[in-house]
Formats: sequence, structure tokens, C-alpha cells
Amino acid sequence: MTTSIAAVLIIITLMVVSFFTEILPLGFTALMVPVMLQGTGILDATQAWSGFSNATVITWIGMFMLSGMFAKTSFTYRIRDYVQGHSNNSPTKVTVLILMACTVMGLLTTAAATLAALTPIIREICRDNGLDEKRVFKSVADVTTWACVQMLPIGTSLSYFVLFNQYLEAAGTDLRYGLLDMTYIKLPMWLVLVAYYVFISRKFSIKESASCLADAAEKTQIQAPASIYTPKQEKLAVFIFIANIVLMIVASFTKIAPVYLVSTAFAGLAVGLRLMTEKEAFSSVSWNVIFLVAGTLPLSTAINESGTGAWIASIIQEAFPVLQNPVVLASAFCVITMIATQFMNNTAVWSVFAPIAAAMAINMGMDPRLVVAGVACGALICFATPMAAVAGAYTYGICNFNMKEFIRLGWFPCVLMTAVFIIWAPIVLNLIY
Repeated sequence: MTTSIAAVLIIITLMVVSFFTEILPLGFTALMVPVMLQGTGILDATQAWSGFSNATVITWIGMFMLSGMFAKTSFTYRIRDYVQGHSNNSPTKVTVLILMACTVMGLLTTAAATLAALTPIIREICRDNGLDEKRVFKSVADVTTWACVQMLPIGTSLSYFVLFNQYLEAAGTDLRYGLLDMTYIKLPMWLVLVAYYVFISRKFSIKESASCLADAAEKTQIQAPASIYTPKQEKLAVFIFIANIVLMIVASFTKIAPVYLVSTAFAGLAVGLRLMTEKEAFSSVSWNVIFLVAGTLPLSTAINESGTGAWIASIIQEAFPVLQNPVVLASAFCVITMIATQFMNNTAVWSVFAPIAAAMAINMGMDPRLVVAGVACGALICFATPMAAVAGAYTYGICNFNMKEFIRLGWFPCVLMTAVFIIWAPIVLNLIY
């Protein structure tokens, strides 16, 4: 072990401990990573701080702003009308329609934004149909969290598509994910998760309540926010949002322009057309996520240049020869990250394990895409604790869950989804890799 390898391992350990214990806020912990990488001489200043000029980070800023604009439209209120009109008063149908509608919203924005925007609507639907809100909100949080990251190449998923290709590039390989690669992996698993919450989760007993929101919450009827946008502004906002998605996909395929230029240009257009103010635009950005990704991205470069990836790969290769199979290695990373993500933010889990997974696979002579996909999936099987995902924490708070109830509903889908990935991974390997 060289001094550089030891330094990288110490930095990773300190980062993980801080993420887990939250001694420092997640974003500030991530900010310390480039400080330590430059301070120890592992990377120069340009390399250590490259995350803040990274194309993925800039793309995310634009997408956050556009999601904030889209949340102001009446789209969310149309969801309630659709659910009410097509459920035929069947609790199962209502649950399925809620999950479908929230998945669509999550694909266009984020899981947390979907829950925040749809909370009053979901609450009314539950009351109208006699559904327990704890179960409904928990299912929405988990299903939407899974769907909003790379399940389909639209909305914010495009940003994650760029991010995971960034991990591959930083690891030194010319291989990249195709636009639908993660869809082939994640869409069947989404169907399993929906089926669990529609048909199986009701067998896990929890203390049901007529209303999971605070007793002091106002019981008002939901009305479309006509005062936010005029009809003309509403159409313009939807057009800008959809046009951005289409052009981002075109840019990803054709390389006619960097993807980050598309998202930031449309964000600027939204502000310029007065669809959102400058303050609204900047406040819609999740700066904690931006700092988390920007601060930890240089770890990939550090792991590669210091020889840490090759060193870890050689040790594991000697100790566990069976891991030389890409399916086994991908499954191992899926299990490890699934456990880690219950106590760490999933973006933090990607930041720690994706560079290691890519470097190990490359040094073992494997295609790194399936192995990194194991990290991508494992980090999103984040259903057992409220610490695992923002949407889960939101649900835990508004629904007055206790930890025992939350774990009772969430542990089984974690095991189920991990098992599905292990079964599905070799099929994916043979189909697309």
C-alpha cells in the first residue's frame, strides 16, 4: 500500500463516517473532500475542484429550476381529477392510479417534489376512498423514489444518466450507458415494487389512522391554483418543460450541443419570460445535492490516479475468486449499497461506491456497466428507514410514523428488490452487455 492509497482510503473513511453520523451536514462533508484531496497532494487544484464545473452538476442546476417552474402549473390538480374519474370506487384501482400518477410526476420532477406538490391531493383522495394515508404515502414515496432516477430517459433522469456515465469516464473506460440501459434494468423492478404495495403490503400491520397529517392541519378543499399562472403562462411553462426534455434527449444522442447548455438555457428562458423569479429559481435548486455531487465526484479521479481501485480489486480478487464473475460482483455491490443506503443519503452512497465499483470491474477485466448498475440500484432500494431518502423522511414526518411501523412496511421491499436485481442481472448482462 502506497502513501497515496492510504490517504485516499482515510478520506473515504472519514467521508463515510461523517455521512453516517451527520457530524457535519452532508453538503459540507462533501465540500471537505476536494479540500483534503488537494491538501494531501493526491490531486491538483484543477482536478480537486473539477466537480463544481462538471457538466452533470450544471445540468442538475438547470433541471432543478425547471422542475420548480413545472410545480407551479395545474398539472398536479389534473392528477386528482383523473384518479377520481377512473377508480370506480375500488381501493385497489385508486392505489394503482395514485402510484401511476405520482410516477409520472416523479419522472418529470423528483420524488420529494412530487410528494410536496401532491400531498394535499393524495390526502383528499385517501379521505374520499377510505384509504389509510400511512400506507399510501409510504408507497408513493418508495415507488416514486425508484422511478425518478433513470427508470425512463426523461426529466431529471437525464441528469442521472449523465452522472453515471461520468463515473465510467472518470474510471478510465470508453464504455458508456445507452439511453435505455437503465430502463431495461429498472422498469421490471418498478413493476414488482408496485405489485408489492398494491397486493402484499397490506399484510404488514400498522396502526392505521384516519389522517396521518397533523391534527392542526387545515381541512380545506383542493382547488386549482388559477392565480399562479394565467392560461397562456401555463401553456408556455408546460411547453418549455417538455421542449427541454426533448432537446436534452436529442443532444444526448446527436452531441450537437452539451446537455447542460440545454437545461440552463431553458431555465434562463423561464426566468426571462417571468414564469419564475430569480429568487424562486435559485431557491428551487437543492444546493445540498449539488454540493454533495460536486464535492465527491473528484473521488473517482483520485481512486483511479492513486492506484486505489487496482489495489482494492487485487485484494478482493485474491480473497474472493468468485467475484471475478460480473453478475456476482454486481450483486455484491447491490447488497452492500442497499444496506449502506438505509443510513446514508443515496447520492452519498453513489459517490462512495460507484467509483470503487467502476475501478474494480475495469481492473478485473470486466464490463463496468452492470457492476455500477448494481450500485445505482442498491442505493435506491432505500425503503427501510427515513434516513435513506428525502421522500422517505418527508413521509415519516407528515404521517406521524414511528420507527417500528416504518421499518415494518419498508424492510420487505428492500429484500424483495435486491433479490429481483440478483435474478434479473444475468438476464440483463446477456441481453445488452
